[in-house]
Amino acid sequence: MTQSTQQTARLSYFSSLYEKSKNAARGDLALFDRHMQQYRGSAEIDGSTQKAGTVRNITYEMIESQVSSHIPPPKVDPTAYSEQKVRLAQSVERLLVAVREKLPYEQMNDLDERFCYIYGGSVWFVEWDSSAGIGNKLGGVKLHCLSPKSFIAQPGVRAVEDMDYCFLRFDTTKAELVRKYGVSPDRLSLASREYDSEAYEGDADEGATVILCFYRDADGKIGEYAFSGELTLTDIPDYYARKRRFCTVCQSEEQNCLCEHPQFSLESQSEERIRIHALPGGVSAVAPAHGAEEDISIPYYTPRRFPIVIRKNTSLEGSLFGASDCEAIRPQQQAINKIESRILQKLLRAGVTPVVPEDATITLNNSVFGQMIKMKPGESAAQYGKVDTTPDISQDIAEATRLYDHAKRILGISDALVGISGTQPESGYARQLQISQATGRLESKRKMKYTAYAELDRLIFEYHLAFADEPRRISYRDAYGRLHNATFNRYDFIAPDEKSGAFYYDDDYLFSVDLNGGIEAQREQLWEKNLENLKSGALGDPTHPATLLRYWQCQERAHYPYARENVEYFQSALRDEISQKEVIA
Repeated sequence: MTQSTQQTARLSYFSSLYEKSKNAARGDLALFDRHMQQYRGSAEIDGSTQKAGTVRNITYEMIESQVSSHIPPPKVDPTAYSEQKVRLAQSVERLLVAVREKLPYEQMNDLDERFCYIYGGSVWFVEWDSSAGIGNKLGGVKLHCLSPKSFIAQPGVRAVEDMDYCFLRFDTTKAELVRKYGVSPDRLSLASREYDSEAYEGDADEGATVILCFYRDADGKIGEYAFSGELTLTDIPDYYARKRRFCTVCQSEEQNCLCEHPQFSLESQSEERIRIHALPGGVSAVAPAHGAEEDISIPYYTPRRFPIVIRKNTSLEGSLFGASDCEAIRPQQQAINKIESRILQKLLRAGVTPVVPEDATITLNNSVFGQMIKMKPGESAAQYGKVDTTPDISQDIAEATRLYDHAKRILGISDALVGISGTQPESGYARQLQISQATGRLESKRKMKYTAYAELDRLIFEYHLAFADEPRRISYRDAYGRLHNATFNRYDFIAPDEKSGAFYYDDDYLFSVDLNGGIEAQREQLWEKNLENLKSGALGDPTHPATLLRYWQCQERAHYPYARENVEYFQSALRDEISQKEVIA
């Protein structure tokens, strides 16, 4: 089989696999579209061709009331305690914090929150971008938060880790295909755009849909295949393998090739040569310094999972994603739309009809105070009157309110959470307690978010073990808010096997989120607690400079205004006090 025939066969295979998977997902894709229309305030009425006259969008209100800007801080623990593994776990935590500071996590979290509540889940795609380096740092992680409509799963499989293959689809331009994938301009006509994928704003002839397939081969290795229409973009059987780009003519690296007509190819590399030396408490794979030096071969670290993480809203049996909030309150939304439309119709048809004698000479119109009525001699005002046809809508309003309360109870949302004041006066503590109770009912959704972020953190760590050859300089703040420099080096994670003595990359760490990290966002409460601790003597004698120094160090960590100046003042006062005691002694 020639290379061209083989490429055609693979394109045909993946295209047919994609079409089969997309056909199986048509029901879910249609449901996703319905959820988004409901969130945007659709006037469609189920089972009717007549649209609602008005929409009270309680779906939008309740979803937006749950959206949180909080990004849970990472937490990494070793599975078995040792001083070295604790230090390495702290190094991973600092790396993850540094990655979050550099990537637009706030923007992606904003998308993620809405995707999750509207559709029942969201999709995160993690990739290593070798061009993301700055200076002597080569490569970095890129994250994409995607709508579930961009993810096509293997039919019948409800967990990403159990899939043999899955698809991601992106709308882009044909010009981007040339830049990113090196497609020849004369072959762009083979690319196509799917009209049922995410809308592309622009000339339809200039748009293209990229279908990205991740699959497992017979050996369990992850492969990548990308195409658009009848155009193959990439075909990488071993997605995570290290690649060496070399010239097939002279067999030299791309940067060293001097051929007039080079032909470049990619070759996977399975091992690397490193120099290690023994140190107390472990080994180090840095440049030799002291100790017994030795050159060894060690397999490159290879991630073993798809580069995709799915966050669920709440778990739903038999579903890849979770339960959608739109689906949960759709009956109430539909009923409220009908009732609000009925109220509007009643009010539009209502009015005050005047009653006048048959021989009245006045002209009636709809203007207010636009005319005068002059009585004839001997005529009585009792001959004039009105018929008020204003309907009673109190029952309609009561039913709409009842349905609104139903929807809130279904999602576990209280008046306090959506910002509505109660009818009864209550203290600030009671108000805070209501919010806490409402948040407790939404705890399962937060747990799903924490689980997804922990999986993302593990993937980011694994990518750095696999591809970050250069040490990464990172910074962190200590317990007193001081900024320090640190380094993440993947070679620090090389460890010898206890039985065979062979070296390998140790990735045996537990990933979660720091549940106490969110309190730092509530600065005013922290300031008050720190002041209470000072007054109560929990930090020591409130009049002693050492206690005051500790108090202002806590306030500095909580970002209290001008706390840094007070820390420096009491540090100086404490040094002066110690100096005076030494002089007296």
